[in-house]
Amino acid sequence: MTNDTNGQPVAVWYFVGATFAGVGPTLFFSDPNVFLRIVFLVIALGLIAAGFVQLRRETGAGKRGGAAPEDPGPPS
Repeated sequence: MTNDTNGQPVAVWYFVGATFAGVGPTLFFSDPNVFLRIVFLVIALGLIAAGFVQLRRETGAGKRGGAAPEDPGPPS
């Protein structure tokens, strides 16, 4: 997979998908049973977890860099 997003946020779409998965049973079916609601709830929670992983990747919070780059100092 490539990470070519041109600076566009991707994590938000995981959360949008999780929202639709959460309301999916009542949105798509007139009287969903408990099993169907649980399946959609598991899908929504999986999308939320994947969204947090992607958000962490986008914000750079998951990076553990080595030494900080040296300050070149004032121009001479």
